[in-house]
Amino acid sequence: MSPEAAAFLRSWAFEPSKLAGLALPGVLYAIGWWRLGRRGSGRGRPPAWRAWCYAGGLATLALALLSPIAVYTSLFFFMHMLQHLLLLMLAPPLLCLGAPLLPVLWGLPDGTRQAVGRLFVAGRPGRWVFHGLTHPFVAGGLYLVVVAFWHVPTFYDAAQGRTLVHDLEHLTFLGAGLLYWWPVVHPTGGRRRLGYFAATVYLLPPLFEGNLIGALLTFASEPVYATYRQVPRVWGLSVLQDQQLGGLIMWVLAGMMWLIPIFVLLTLALRQEEQVSRAPDGTVRTAADGRPPLLGQEASDARSR
Repeated sequence: MSPEAAAFLRSWAFEPSKLAGLALPGVLYAIGWWRLGRRGSGRGRPPAWRAWCYAGGLATLALALLSPIAVYTSLFFFMHMLQHLLLLMLAPPLLCLGAPLLPVLWGLPDGTRQAVGRLFVAGRPGRWVFHGLTHPFVAGGLYLVVVAFWHVPTFYDAAQGRTLVHDLEHLTFLGAGLLYWWPVVHPTGGRRRLGYFAATVYLLPPLFEGNLIGALLTFASEPVYATYRQVPRVWGLSVLQDQQLGGLIMWVLAGMMWLIPIFVLLTLALRQEEQVSRAPDGTVRTAADGRPPLLGQEASDARSR
């Protein structure tokens, strides 16, 4: 192994605040999942595959914030783009697939759980705010604005280094990602706010935005960000080559990642259309509560229980 590769693999950022920030939601989820399992022979808790998705989301956050990728973002633009993909496109959908609200709530002490729960009952401000922020138009708009904002050279350069602005960038990426993926993953069950075809269309604007920014960075004739002109160059990559590699990651790799949920949603949409066509009267058969038949992850939950 080359000295450069060995140095990279040893470069982990074990920052106590970030470790605590990752450990706390994991511990709360685990406690809540266990408590829910004791109620009603485990019927109230999410199935095991959702718990694994949640754990995968936390592991992805650890990879983005504590691994050598996080350390080397100060030297390489392309490492920063990899970190952005983890914070925006991989960790949020995994965390949402974990259906985290109920387990995390049940992981809290009894008094705290009741107080927090009261904030989100129907008609309370917490429920209204959360419902508004996860509306597809609001969540989609916030996602597009956050991604565009932090790629403006002035704001991007201001967020570099171990600064509060850098932490704010990460928080806004993760927050925007969670809000954006919430109506797509639909972790709370009940009636979907986006149908499968509509959710497919919902994924297209960020795909086009990422392609545009990535292409601009790839074909730029000069370095866009002043930060990487001022750091030592290692691994034989020039500033412009580093920027081109980062642009390709945002353009090609991220574009390929968007195709995965698009393919899944289209498959579910076609399956739903097939069920409609098989119904005797040409309509979707509904359950007793008026909801459409179980499809996709809802069906998987039912089978797991």
